[in-house]
Amino acid sequence: RTPGDIFLLPNFGHPYMYCPSQHRTQTQVRRCPPTVSRALSAYQLSMSEELKAKCLAAGVKRMVFVRHAQAAPPAGKKPDFKGIHDWQASDQMRPLTEQGKKQAKAAREGWFSKDVGRTNNKCLVTSGARRAAETLQVFGEEVIAKKGFFAKLGLGCGSSESVAFAVSSELVGGLHPAGIAPACEALFDTHGYAPLAKFYGMEGGKEAYAEYGEIVCKELAALVEKVKHNQGNTITVFGHAVFLNAIAMQLLLACGGDAAQVLKATEVDLGEGEGFSVDIGAGATSASVTHYTLRPHPLWP
Repeated sequence: RTPGDIFLLPNFGHPYMYCPSQHRTQTQVRRCPPTVSRALSAYQLSMSEELKAKCLAAGVKRMVFVRHAQAAPPAGKKPDFKGIHDWQASDQMRPLTEQGKKQAKAAREGWFSKDVGRTNNKCLVTSGARRAAETLQVFGEEVIAKKGFFAKLGLGCGSSESVAFAVSSELVGGLHPAGIAPACEALFDTHGYAPLAKFYGMEGGKEAYAEYGEIVCKELAALVEKVKHNQGNTITVFGHAVFLNAIAMQLLLACGGDAAQVLKATEVDLGEGEGFSVDIGAGATSASVTHYTLRPHPLWP
């Protein structure tokens, strides 16, 4: 780094500046003054606008956010592990349960096939967590070849004979919040699963989830640029609970969602294997949201 470089430390929400000292033992980073922090925050908060622009340029009319299906429970609570990295590694390897696989298949044959459609997707996107990747696999198992990221995980297609066309699959690391959204994680660890409305009512909750959403919007913007020449007008993203809602909310706001749609988005409580789409408006058309669910259903008690 060179003197004056501004950057974010992984577990802190505010920016720091690199300030080398003549004494090697002295701290070489310093918290940025408020004016710099505000400027960087404004820059970060433009990432959803960039995602919107990339989507419109690539012909992406809709982004669908799918929560993974039921997964095996955690091996323990965070304090039970030697360190945060051990917990993160354990959490990311949790597989789907048999019930979760049934949920994913039911959702695939239900709302996903009927209301979204695999052939409409430019690509399917997953977090690095096994449960999200396995959910993606079930949703697209007729179209995903046994190669790349999924081959490394040992997640093959269920029936290679039934492949009729191909949809690419991609990995976006920020979809799993571990290590990049400590404030959001702390709120989630304390209060559990809930719609955004609950977290927005807590001190710092709205800001924390908005910041996280913008971070991932930046990653998704780069992804859209990468797959812009693929066929399709939809991108489906597989990830985690309220964190997906936070990303969708930032995109909705950037796309001009009106007050009714924003309120609806704050109240969506994504169940296992359920989806939530943002239809990206253009011109005078305001963006809208749709919640996809099969409930009430025997697989969702």
